[in-house]
Amino acid sequence: MQTLQTVAEKSDWQKTSLHADVIAFLDLLLASGLPAVDRIHMEEFGKSGEGLSMPYLIVAEPPLADAQAVMKSGKLRLLVNANIHAGEVEGKEAVQILLREFAQGKHASLLEQAVLIFVPIYNPDGNDRIDKKHRASQNGPQCGVGQRANAEGLDLNRDFLKLDSNEARAMLALVNAMDPHLFMDLHTTNGSHHGYHLTYAPSLSTNVDEGIAGYARKTLLPSIRKAMLAEHGFRVYDYGNFSRRGRKSWSTYDHRPRFGSNYHSLRNRFAVLSEAYSYIPYKERVLVTRAFVLETLEAMVAGADEIMALCKAADERCVSGDRIRLGHDTRREDAFEDKILVGSVREEELPDGIGTRLIAEAEFSEVRMPVRVAFVSASHIAHPKAWCFPADLPPSGGVIENLLRHGLVVERVLVDSKDAVSVELFHVTRRRQSRRNYQGQHEVRLSGNMKASRKRVMKGSILIRAAQPLARVAAQLLEAQSEDSLCTWNLIDTEMLDGKPGVYPVMRLLYLPKLSTEILRLPQD
Repeated sequence: MQTLQTVAEKSDWQKTSLHADVIAFLDLLLASGLPAVDRIHMEEFGKSGEGLSMPYLIVAEPPLADAQAVMKSGKLRLLVNANIHAGEVEGKEAVQILLREFAQGKHASLLEQAVLIFVPIYNPDGNDRIDKKHRASQNGPQCGVGQRANAEGLDLNRDFLKLDSNEARAMLALVNAMDPHLFMDLHTTNGSHHGYHLTYAPSLSTNVDEGIAGYARKTLLPSIRKAMLAEHGFRVYDYGNFSRRGRKSWSTYDHRPRFGSNYHSLRNRFAVLSEAYSYIPYKERVLVTRAFVLETLEAMVAGADEIMALCKAADERCVSGDRIRLGHDTRREDAFEDKILVGSVREEELPDGIGTRLIAEAEFSEVRMPVRVAFVSASHIAHPKAWCFPADLPPSGGVIENLLRHGLVVERVLVDSKDAVSVELFHVTRRRQSRRNYQGQHEVRLSGNMKASRKRVMKGSILIRAAQPLARVAAQLLEAQSEDSLCTWNLIDTEMLDGKPGVYPVMRLLYLPKLSTEILRLPQD
């Protein structure tokens, strides 16, 4: 079994895998002749910005080799993504270990009701930029880790809406093809000194279907938390950080769907964020991540029938338009009181001025404090019948391509509508653009009010009907009041407003006349 060890295992947890190491391990695994290795099939779903292969592996019984076969299986589809932040290497190593275990015939009961899809190294370019100075404060590996961003300096966990990177576009293509019921994203924390081995979160977006959001918070994650302690002895809790002024409260991060786990539940599917604790030993972080992935898969399989029904019902609600709204004016929910495990760390100075490593102490205490781990929106706007905008929408027509990459049905109007129809137009009274370059963009925020009008739908206009399963994604991308939209990321150009009153260029159709249209397709990359 020595030849089937990961780089982390072979180095006694001093190193992490390079991209070539991961590929070599997977090739060796698939050629190993292990009892159940034929259940695993590997393909490439894209290439990184620097041209490195991005593999994914399908684990299924009977074996399945492509997306069409996966979809035809009728089973629960569960996708585990690792190494989106390439300095956070625990997921990459845990996924390799799990794949070896599946090849050995372990965890076979999962495959009775589920097809598993593993992405072991989502950010290969960032991964191979190993440096001991990266994340120096975390507790190993001694030989360094990759960088957070990809080769272009983009944080791939902020790119799920704008899709600037090769990696994000490839991931969305894989998600569109496989339509996983679960998207699980594996990370490593930094920051607060707590007493948990790992923290987690469901999607924090306020625009997730209520059935999915409720099951995730009330059933799925509590069962995983209980199993992690009972079966593995690992303490886990909702992701958060202590307040900056002392350890007086515990609050989660951000609700916006630029983050992968927030985005994927807008697709009427489940999402789970995993954050191993930086300051426990590297080996322990890999092992707790492995355990958390397994227990999440087990919990999804245990609730397979209900989970698939919830996803189907959420799709049907979007198609029917039944009480579907976009929330905005969002804030953290009111706090509830809970006991939080407060930990401590000791410092260890690293040689050559690299930095200070923080090592978690074994002792921790329970402190009762306010906890905020969810968000609520104060304002809501009902979805229209459709969104409509000119095909030459500035700056470059990239909106159409973006919408298609998200998997939305996008149409071009072939003939002017006979009559004017009821629409709503957002009248902008203030446009604020950040001076700071963030992820290659200067974020935009709009203020204003909605006004009723009547307009004809003109030939050449682009139409996105709200009656489709991904309506929540469409609203997030296109609405002027969305808190994370294509306008936010400069794909819908509002430069002409320049602080003066103007009209946002996407119309909200309240009535949808009979129109002659053609469905647009994404050009082949």
